[in-house]
Amino acid sequence: MKHTFNQIILITALSALTACGGGSQSTNGNSAGNTNTDTNTDKGEQTSTGNHAFKVQADDGLAPLLIDRVDENEHLSAGDATTNIIDRNAFSQAAQKIVEAPQLDAVFKAGDFTFRSNHDGQGPLFNNTSCQGCHVKDGRGNVPASSQEAMTSMFLRVGDSLGNVEPTYGDQLQVFGTIEGQSGGVLAKERGALDEGLAYGEAYTWVEYETITGQFANGESYSLRKPIYKIKDLAYGPFIADVQFSARVTPHVYGSGLLESIPEQSILTYADPTDSDKDGISGRAAYTTHPITGERQLARFGQKAVTGSVLQQIAGAYRGDMGVTNSINPDEPCTALQVACSEQANRENDKHHDGVDLNDIDLAQVEFYNRTLAVPKRRGYDASTDVWQADVLAGRAQFFAANCHSCHVPRHKTGAAPGSVLGDVDLVSIKDSRTNITALEQQVIYPYTDLLLHDMGGACTVTRESLKAEPCDDSTQQCVYVQRCNGLADGRPEGEATGTEWKTPALWGLGLGTNGQS
Repeated sequence: MKHTFNQIILITALSALTACGGGSQSTNGNSAGNTNTDTNTDKGEQTSTGNHAFKVQADDGLAPLLIDRVDENEHLSAGDATTNIIDRNAFSQAAQKIVEAPQLDAVFKAGDFTFRSNHDGQGPLFNNTSCQGCHVKDGRGNVPASSQEAMTSMFLRVGDSLGNVEPTYGDQLQVFGTIEGQSGGVLAKERGALDEGLAYGEAYTWVEYETITGQFANGESYSLRKPIYKIKDLAYGPFIADVQFSARVTPHVYGSGLLESIPEQSILTYADPTDSDKDGISGRAAYTTHPITGERQLARFGQKAVTGSVLQQIAGAYRGDMGVTNSINPDEPCTALQVACSEQANRENDKHHDGVDLNDIDLAQVEFYNRTLAVPKRRGYDASTDVWQADVLAGRAQFFAANCHSCHVPRHKTGAAPGSVLGDVDLVSIKDSRTNITALEQQVIYPYTDLLLHDMGGACTVTRESLKAEPCDDSTQQCVYVQRCNGLADGRPEGEATGTEWKTPALWGLGLGTNGQS
């Protein structure tokens, strides 16, 4: 039987529970599949005698979140920052309080413009030419449809099994380069940078699939695609022997400011790194250093939780994904061993923003834009009748029965939302003040994440093969690097995360597809 995309996602999630420590027990110790649950057809709510509350809940002043009853405002994914728009523009709306404040709305629109624009000084190495090019309509990126299509909203991180960056290629493979006299991005060429002294793209990367088949307990069959990552045309020579790769599809950016505004202590409520309560869930917090203040802060962004703020995440993406330097990341994306890249960077003559490509006004406006993007409302709820669709309630029940909520924590309440550390920005200047973004504060939100690291298990191997998948040693033919993984591992530590750990991703808006179209 062929399964839909959402069914496959569920299959994958359920198969990962063993690695995450999830099981079939509910968080109150009773069997999650035996809650004696009835359905109130008037309200479309699930009710039960026990109304089982979560075993762990942050001290946020809210009534207990119940497993068996939908919260009154659960359809408002982001509280007052929820948008009712669910078409192809669903991910690109400002929070309503921003729209109602003309000066703030103007900054939002300015940030939106910059987010969608190409930049002077881009490159010499890059994956895309704009933020919007990766974050399609502010949503997720796309996996290339074939090996003939370059990765533009997906990329491979690179390093070794100990978490060190690859000495020649750094921490990320950029598929495009910049060469004088050639328009657009130039793809990689085997040893092109070494033999010709030109800043070709670093390598060509693609994904192929192996079909995995199996059966559910009831005998129903399923099939899944297991990705295999391949790399060829290394412009600066071979990788180190212990190389590891980590595939990243660009995540959505809406709701980022709300996640940043969740109090640290609330997130730490769900941390249990040693599984002291023996429920099989051992999420742990990761920390990073603030790039401007030098303070230690909770890391909550990046797929392995490596950055602590929207600003830090944006500044890193500008430099790593687009080759656009800025005050937080002022160095070009060239390693010391990439002479052709460095020489091309020296030919850039447009670094007129205190020696970098992007000025702080634009950077702060893009930060504000990202932080104040609204989140689409939950579908499946009729506000006029206060009734949820039966299939949505059934899916909710299965979600809790499978213990998914122990990592994908449904509800949080935001706290303070200080302004940018760069200062308050308007259309033409930045001030020394930092005014809180009140549109993000004290909002009850339903992102379905604990923002913690979880060990998902598995292991990876990297081999050298020919294009026909035969053993290869480069002596007679061009070799391709191939990474195959079991489970959900990538084998590449990053920040404080190991090669088998990932941050729990937020699930809000997931059903609307990659760009607001389900």
